[in-house]
Amino acid sequence: MRPVLRRVAVHGALTALVLGVVGLMLAELASIWLSGHSGTRAATGAPVAADAGGDVAAQVRARVPLLMAVWGFGFVAVGETFLHLRRGRRPAAPPAPPPDPAEKLLEEILAQVEAKAAPEPERREGDGVVS
Repeated sequence: MRPVLRRVAVHGALTALVLGVVGLMLAELASIWLSGHSGTRAATGAPVAADAGGDVAAQVRARVPLLMAVWGFGFVAVGETFLHLRRGRRPAAPPAPPPDPAEKLLEEILAQVEAKAAPEPERREGDGVVS
């Protein structure tokens, strides 16, 4: 199960990091919107003041990135575990069989024949000889 835990850790950490950054951006947008918009209560029609103190904005900035990261990590962990259980463990690849002695002999003979059949370079008079 160790490869699964490693995969969950790597993929989950990357997912949590990305979702945390996206959560920071969304929380900042939400806090900007909350600070600028006042509204009315739907039930009574009474006006609702904007979040002047920033209490709600501070909570949003803290909770949204954290919860997005945690839920993203959890989703990846569940998904990777499900895939591991569904696929099962892959059997290890069988070791390569040792080369056949006849094949080794044929390779040696072929190398000797190729060495004999290779044309020797022509030597011209005066090549490489210093007088």
